[in-house]
Amino acid sequence: MKFVISIIAIMASMAIHSEPIRIFYEEDSHNAEVVREIFIENYQIPTELFTLSKTSDCDRTKGNNKLDLCLKNNGDLIVVSVDRRFISDTLRIFQTP
Repeated sequence: MKFVISIIAIMASMAIHSEPIRIFYEEDSHNAEVVREIFIENYQIPTELFTLSKTSDCDRTKGNNKLDLCLKNNGDLIVVSVDRRFISDTLRIFQTP
């Protein structure tokens, strides 16, 4: 029952933000795709929750989504913005590695 309620919460979240998890990258989209695949394979987060976007500079990227990450050219993955409530209420239903 808890799982069903959580799925409903995700669907409601998707209606508000079609891709609540954004991964920005400076140059190499392949590495951003690898990060997305880690979330999908290790945590079983649905592909539909992700979007990849190119940015010129991670340090200047402004995020206002549920979870915005940015992959720098040197391989650092930084958190641009995070909605802690989204993480604790919605993403907790997914598997932990």
